[in-house]
Amino acid sequence: MPNADPQRSGVDARRLGFGLPLDDQLWLRLTERHHAPTLFTRIDAERDHLAGAFGWARTATPASIQARVAAALEQFRRGEGWHAELYVDAEPIGALWLHDLQGAGGSTEIGYWVGRAWQGRGLLTRALEGLHRHFFEGRSLGRVSIAVDPRNARSRAVAERLGYEPEAVLRNAYPAPDGRPGHLAFYGLLGEHWQARHRAGAREPLALPRFALRVDDDLVLGLLERDDVAALADLVDAEREHLRPWMPWAGDLSAGATRGFVEGRALPAIAAADGFETGIWWRGRLVGACGLHTLYREPMRGSLGYWLAADAQGHGIATRAMRTVTAKAFDDLGFERVDLRADVANTRSRAVADRLGFTFEGVLRRELWNGQAYVDAAVYGVLRSEWRERSSGGAAR
Repeated sequence: MPNADPQRSGVDARRLGFGLPLDDQLWLRLTERHHAPTLFTRIDAERDHLAGAFGWARTATPASIQARVAAALEQFRRGEGWHAELYVDAEPIGALWLHDLQGAGGSTEIGYWVGRAWQGRGLLTRALEGLHRHFFEGRSLGRVSIAVDPRNARSRAVAERLGYEPEAVLRNAYPAPDGRPGHLAFYGLLGEHWQARHRAGAREPLALPRFALRVDDDLVLGLLERDDVAALADLVDAEREHLRPWMPWAGDLSAGATRGFVEGRALPAIAAADGFETGIWWRGRLVGACGLHTLYREPMRGSLGYWLAADAQGHGIATRAMRTVTAKAFDDLGFERVDLRADVANTRSRAVADRLGFTFEGVLRRELWNGQAYVDAAVYGVLRSEWRERSSGGAAR
């Protein structure tokens, strides 16, 4: 896949990354495979700073960082963790990652680093405090832990400032940066203790606890996870008659089949850089799904797909969502072409393509199966050069 990381191209990473907001400035961007080269560049620039805490940083190469990113995405696919870069507005300043993420009532372990120039500003403390809300309010975890080398005074101080309690020191439990077995000091924070300290006072509602493309204040495209299966299955069941004419799977999509879609397509897709699948949350409510699929790599191209609940139509949701997905395809993933294919009778979907400035390229006969018969597909396409020209001129905004 071409490396079109927005940190190289100058495009706003916050608009195109699957982000998790932590406060009004700090946010996390899920590290995708194509981000690995620029992540290595940042690690290489901080090598002397990081090597004292992380053995992997001392010997980091482009290939080893690519492997770490791939392994973290596999963790995300399994629901066991993730790796994300930490940002202040549009500036990358470090990284956070999770090990051994468990379900409601369970625990997880946080790892992190912050660039030398950003230390001493309280940013990591703020970031972890924001992440605690996602853990304890959004995910209902019971405990969060931090494991540090007992000699790392800065990391110990972060845990103590946040109210973590010392739990154990495991002797000779990890390969220390000097190559010898090193001790690990574990600090833990229980959910009920965090909740007790944060009960008083009104707070802004918690943002969707998902890595997501944030289209605008009302509209969020969140990567689908296992926790979304029940809500997604309920929505499809409620919208079955509305969806049936256009979506052949709607006729018999059970909760088990929905789980199969999330575990068999949505999560593997983001892990393998094979497009992505997101839920559409509008004003805090799940109202549909969309994604980028049917990828080909020479040249890079793919197709848009989406569906919406009946009462969510007529609000510009599909157009805004597809505009954001298309922008990510071109400006972040380096696609050459994106298309949208719709039943020729599906006037709503065809209108979305028109509003986005896609070119009507023709009709592929008997191309789509609608659950009862093969029907003709109207094909609309846009090239990267066209999208960028229209975007700069305002036609695709």
